[in-house]
Amino acid sequence: MNIGQFPRKWSLFPAAVVVLLLTSTIAACSSGSPASSITQLTDDQASGVTQLTDNPARDLSPAWSPDGNRIAFHSDRNGVFEIYVMNADGSNVVRITDTGNAGDPAWSPDGSRIAFTSFINGEEPDIYLMNADGSAIRRLTDNPSSDFLPKWSPDGRSITFVSERDGNFEIYKMTTESPYITRRLTKNFSMDAAPAWSPDGRQIAFVSDRSGHNELYVMNADGTDTTRLTDNDVSEGSPTWAPDSRQIAFPHYQDYSNIEINIIGTEGSGLMRRTRLTDNPANDRRPDWSPDGSRIAFESNRDENWNIYVVNAAP
Repeated sequence: MNIGQFPRKWSLFPAAVVVLLLTSTIAACSSGSPASSITQLTDDQASGVTQLTDNPARDLSPAWSPDGNRIAFHSDRNGVFEIYVMNADGSNVVRITDTGNAGDPAWSPDGSRIAFTSFINGEEPDIYLMNADGSAIRRLTDNPSSDFLPKWSPDGRSITFVSERDGNFEIYKMTTESPYITRRLTKNFSMDAAPAWSPDGRQIAFVSDRSGHNELYVMNADGTDTTRLTDNDVSEGSPTWAPDSRQIAFPHYQDYSNIEINIIGTEGSGLMRRTRLTDNPANDRRPDWSPDGSRIAFESNRDENWNIYVVNAAP
């Protein structure tokens, strides 16, 4: 998929971050071997891949509900991106927004609300909040720059998001109730994006190109003590934590035309061993770990259309 296929308002992301998170043209793959070690699975069918949606439109960005019974995602099946919710087996798909452009759904820890990105009130995206049925939409950020990719803290008191309000893409944290207080967590001349809270609330994983290409990092929840987890000749994408906070799944860019879901440990010192979870000629992206730890939802174009799939988290 080429970034040129997406008009700006349909992409739901600023152009530079579409390249960072979504496209296979994210970075050049040099001829050297990755610096971190890898365990490869020979066939992702052995890991129980199941297709949940089957639509000629683009179904993207799956997000498990906290009880594991539902999955939210965004789709342009009606002509523009809106947010939908379905049962965890792919049945009973229901559209819950009608905003003209909405995406990046993120469930609150109690499952009662969903934060999301939308262009409802302007040319640049902001963070919004609604009830899980799509009612009572309210705006959380109001900034002339782009605010997007919300993620809830495990205690439900904060939402992290990405913004370019200070000149480049950084990670911010805001409170979810009045008085709304926003704090910048990263401060780097490079791009920091795709924040994901560890379920124990202690750390935030994210992607940054501060090393020259996109790698996976973790920092404390207050933005201190940043540690790099990967060191590869290719690039990494948006992370998701296992429920026990000991592993992270992420899209690993094999080359220009292939993206696979990988898993890496977070404990110990130095670079960690990663395991390839999917192995398919198509692109597998935007993983989200189920609350019980057994499955990972992701988006893939393996049937030529972008649809939602799940794979067993352990082969």
